[in-house]
Amino acid sequence: FGVGGPPTGGSGGGGGGGAPEQKQKQQGPPVVPPSVDFEIEQFSELMGQIDQGDADQKAYAAMELQTMALDSKSQVLMAQNGAIDPLVKLLQPGDPMVQASAAGALWNLAANEQNKYAIAQSGAIQPLVAMLYSEVREAQLSAAGALQNLCVNASNKKTVAASGGIEALMMLLSDKDRHVKAKAAGALQSLAVDEDNQKKIKSLGAIPLITKLLSSRTPEVQSNAAGALHNLAVNDEDAQEAVANAGAIAPLVLLMTQSTPDLQAKAAATIWSIAGREDNRKRIVDAGGIPPLVKMLQSNHLDCQAKASGAVRCLTMSAFTRPEFEQTGAIPHLVVLLSSGNQEVTINAAGALENMGCR
Repeated sequence: FGVGGPPTGGSGGGGGGGAPEQKQKQQGPPVVPPSVDFEIEQFSELMGQIDQGDADQKAYAAMELQTMALDSKSQVLMAQNGAIDPLVKLLQPGDPMVQASAAGALWNLAANEQNKYAIAQSGAIQPLVAMLYSEVREAQLSAAGALQNLCVNASNKKTVAASGGIEALMMLLSDKDRHVKAKAAGALQSLAVDEDNQKKIKSLGAIPLITKLLSSRTPEVQSNAAGALHNLAVNDEDAQEAVANAGAIAPLVLLMTQSTPDLQAKAAATIWSIAGREDNRKRIVDAGGIPPLVKMLQSNHLDCQAKASGAVRCLTMSAFTRPEFEQTGAIPHLVVLLSSGNQEVTINAAGALENMGCR
């Protein structure tokens, strides 16, 4: 994703900086990786079953293709040898297990950048959105996973939204299945990078639903929820207020304290994005957000350093935050980060120190 501009609101010597939009890792179905390389004879046999087999044979063949498509080289070769169109045809209403298996194969194929576009061009998005309403869990999960990968592509974001995907994915945020919720939140995270989608997601009332997911016991759900809130709040003061009003600050502070480094970084990035408003800065301070940020400055995890220093830079735009940062020992850690060798970290640290009156 691109890099967002600085959060609006407030000013300071070092400024608030721009919290970058959240990048999303590709996710695939929980299947066993293939033990052999792509074999054209096996592939051709499976495609024959896709074309002429009965429902059971089609489902089996699609599942085998799903496993084959876990390999990045196979993703390219399968697409080159005509896998996409027949799989997309299997998404049409019929046997839900056939649909689920075909969507699972497309989910893995969509990890490839060129395949994202080709799958959408083959007409996959509308039936995948329809599958989100399926009563069969496997169909919902595979469709949500495929859309999560497809939504990384800029043009696909608009197609998914135009096909009713935002409403369907929002529905799944309240699903009982944690894996389904994770993929739905992940797709919304990517969709929220698009400005028009941001407006639609916010207007439909998604922020409170996404905020609830921060308290999930599943790290993937928490991570995708934090990323979605971040992308919705970047450069939008109204969204920043909505995220804070939905109760996001306390669970985000908790994630910065108790989770893995990757998830800590995601939470800090979201804190950074909502700290564009001065009233939110006070809320973050009152929620105990400063000590975990200072601790993250000392992390060996580069993304933790980058997002924490960005949040500190933004928070120190308000004078009332600076005494606590000084008392918790932020200044020497920021000075160390000036020599980190990473441009984002260095810029954020320098900005924070300038805001705090250090020259």
